[in-house]
Amino acid sequence: MSSYIRQIQTTLKKAGYYKGDIDGIAGKMTVEAVNLASQVKACTHDEIRAVAEQSKSHPEYNEPTATPPTTVNKSGFVLGERSLNNLKGVNDNLVKVVKRAIEISSLDFAVIEGVRTKARQAELVKKGASKTMNSRHLTGHAVDIVPIVAGKVSWDFNHYYPLAKAMAQAANELGVRLRWGGAWSVITGRAGTPQEWVKAYRNGGGRFLDGPHFEIPA
Repeated sequence: MSSYIRQIQTTLKKAGYYKGDIDGIAGKMTVEAVNLASQVKACTHDEIRAVAEQSKSHPEYNEPTATPPTTVNKSGFVLGERSLNNLKGVNDNLVKVVKRAIEISSLDFAVIEGVRTKARQAELVKKGASKTMNSRHLTGHAVDIVPIVAGKVSWDFNHYYPLAKAMAQAANELGVRLRWGGAWSVITGRAGTPQEWVKAYRNGGGRFLDGPHFEIPA
């Protein structure tokens, strides 16, 4: 029994997500309540992790025939409503990669752009934020994701390396060919680290680093 789990249950019950007893035990109802609340960012990453950790020792999840919780992830991170909306219209395989990546990423992230209109692309080209009117965003084959650090979007490029690592791992697991704008190369099945990929790109004369951008190449 955990006083912290009891506190989480109390908060979730007041918010209408939890209907069980305030017993400090992360059973099935507690896990389901956290899963539901996490979809609308109604609980913190620490709360998600605490429930996920305690639920591992609960009898409901130790029986061979039991179905373990699927949405309390190893990372504890989940895609918010805005990220999910920005994935609408995006290629199904790329959506699967993003959803798998959030489960294994060491750093939280959000999806800030998916499908773009030609007008939006022209605006970005004019600003210098994009170099082409033939972007994969126009066909739903690209997404832009940004790291969330201390609750805020970070533009520090060092924070994009963990995202590239998670996206590459997810793409490898799912058999999806993926290109990263941080090094403008296919990272599926590629050896080395994201830092090494960027270094190779720069050594080859590349200068346009687009850390948030991931795409399924044509």
